[in-house]
Amino acid sequence: MTLESRLNTLSVAVIACLLLVYLCSFVSWAVGIAAIFSVVPLYYFVQRTHTRYFETIWNLDGAWKYVFTFVIYLVIGELVPGLLVGYEEYHLFVAYGLRTVIVGGILLRYRSLYTELAVRKLDVVALLVGMLIFVLWVGLEGRYPMFSTASSHYNPTIFGSGVQIVLLSLRLIGSVLVAAFIEELFNRSFLLRYIIDPERWADVPVGAYTFASFAVVALFFGFAHFRWLPGLLTGILLNLLLYKRKDIFACVQAHAMANLLLFLYVVYTESWFFW
Repeated sequence: MTLESRLNTLSVAVIACLLLVYLCSFVSWAVGIAAIFSVVPLYYFVQRTHTRYFETIWNLDGAWKYVFTFVIYLVIGELVPGLLVGYEEYHLFVAYGLRTVIVGGILLRYRSLYTELAVRKLDVVALLVGMLIFVLWVGLEGRYPMFSTASSHYNPTIFGSGVQIVLLSLRLIGSVLVAAFIEELFNRSFLLRYIIDPERWADVPVGAYTFASFAVVALFFGFAHFRWLPGLLTGILLNLLLYKRKDIFACVQAHAMANLLLFLYVVYTESWFFW
């Protein structure tokens, strides 16, 4: 099997496993945790029978490398509360740690499939855009209505100093590396092109423009965050950067710079409410 075929197989198996875990968690947390181990037999089942049962969804014209990682990135946070009943104060930390390690591992393992990242060069303009995004994120705080807020915040000071270092390290890696890569790959490499041409999205050049794709991606990115206004402005700026540079890695750099500066600001000022 090729590397992409292995990722496609893994994607179908893990999505099926997560659905099983979610359903079993309604029975009990123990059954839900036990269902996690179904991923191994599911992987071999999909591998052996994909041509008969899974051919339609097994390939998806290369979309799994974007969709799968993004789904995992989102779903982990929803599954943890059902599997860690009675440990509510740890849910956010466990979910963020699992998200960072699992999604980061997938991106690293299958990095050769993301050919749009093959050329990586430092982009000063992208770093400046990242700084501007950080200023907007912090400067607009409290100046616009928020439709909802997080029920808890990533505040590692409730633990001892040793645990704090580990949790902050996970947050740094997760926000600066994992989030920057997976959000840019999904939003501006896959979704933007898919909206332009759902049938032949892979043939659409990176950085191609249509008003519909620009608007949908900016709105999706903005309202995927509690802080929707800076999120929306961030989506617009990153879209414009992509149109200018025609380079996904430029957007990754801008995103990573903004998240790094926010990380430093939150830790220095103890403004944990941003997380």
